[in-house]
Amino acid sequence: MSEMGAGALQGMHGDPTHRWTEEYQASVYENNLTMLDHMTALRGLSPWILKDFRSPRRPLPGIQDFWNRKGLLSETGEKKKAWQVLSDYYRTKTIPESAL
Repeated sequence: MSEMGAGALQGMHGDPTHRWTEEYQASVYENNLTMLDHMTALRGLSPWILKDFRSPRRPLPGIQDFWNRKGLLSETGEKKKAWQVLSDYYRTKTIPESAL
């Protein structure tokens, strides 16, 4: 599974139902991961995207300002709330060394 997630402006906080907040992005990831856990044939996943990047097709003033904001990290490398959501999820999927 690839290209899942939502956009958030790092440092923008609010209700999980308010688009562009870190809480909204984290909530979308939580819901995506709950859904993915029910797909028994799923063997891997990757978020879209790791880090915010410049994009001329993202002009929304005060939010995007020509950046794709779907990263788990801001353009300066600061972790958004969704980073921890995905990190915690991956940690639960780690194979114990005794099983290797």
